[in-house]
Amino acid sequence: MQLDTLGLSDEEIANVRFFTAIQDFNIDVQARANPFEFYKRHPDCFNLKKVIKNTLLVDELLNFLQAQSQRDKRKPWMLNSARLLEEKYEGYAYKINQAHKGDVEQIVQALTSEERYGFSTKKAHMFLRDMADLRVWKYDKHVEKLDVMSDKNTLRIAIRTGILQFRIPLLASYLDVYCYQYSLADKFNRLAWRKVWEEWGEINDNNRPPAPASIDYLIYRLGKIACRPSKRNCPPEGKVSEKKLESLIPQDKLVFRNDRYCIFADVCRLERKILNAPNSISIEGRTGWKSGKSNEGGGGGISS
Repeated sequence: MQLDTLGLSDEEIANVRFFTAIQDFNIDVQARANPFEFYKRHPDCFNLKKVIKNTLLVDELLNFLQAQSQRDKRKPWMLNSARLLEEKYEGYAYKINQAHKGDVEQIVQALTSEERYGFSTKKAHMFLRDMADLRVWKYDKHVEKLDVMSDKNTLRIAIRTGILQFRIPLLASYLDVYCYQYSLADKFNRLAWRKVWEEWGEINDNNRPPAPASIDYLIYRLGKIACRPSKRNCPPEGKVSEKKLESLIPQDKLVFRNDRYCIFADVCRLERKILNAPNSISIEGRTGWKSGKSNEGGGGGISS
């Protein structure tokens, strides 16, 4: 899914997505007001020098993103990342790609090298994906490593379609107190979708998107709408209602066939349709959970 960039320059688009991407991987800016429209009305929120001098501009952006939780972390992320752009990229997120000669691995490493910038690997991949999909950047090296964002939705679809299979059953999440199981599943989920993208390229006249991450929105929304943990739109029952279908935005309707079943309805075998992704354990400080927390050594924990 591509947002309307409202005629902004590539430099403006890059700065808007840079600062909205770092705030939280779970923030779905596409489901809210267009951030490029917000830029038109509040350009100072993306002006590095003004942001550094007036931190209230950060609060204004966070309020727009409905990202008020953990504000004590989010404000330093934006301020430190603004300084990063000013010190290394002449104040423009747009110049990051050029500075690293279009190398996906180098860019991800540069953005994630210090936690204070606010970029996790997932956030960095999301930002790079959008820069490719919006045709702001074109990559020259390691584009195949720009992965689908791994989360419980894309992982659930990978397990149910069978592109990712385990030889033994997954443990209940409370037993995975060190997150070894989840981390392993997360890693191979990204590799599985990357393999799908690679084989897609072997098809004649394939119209393959520019990177594996470019199929992320479709897979993610499929998991949110048509293939949920306990409800699936599979035959013989499970058609999405006409009323529900009509209520969806045009892009979300793509996850259903003309017969109102999920587009992967003929791919998932019966025995796999009940499978769900493992949960991770919430560690205090990384999420908003306070009860059932675990420490770095594991133990306790709550599904997140």
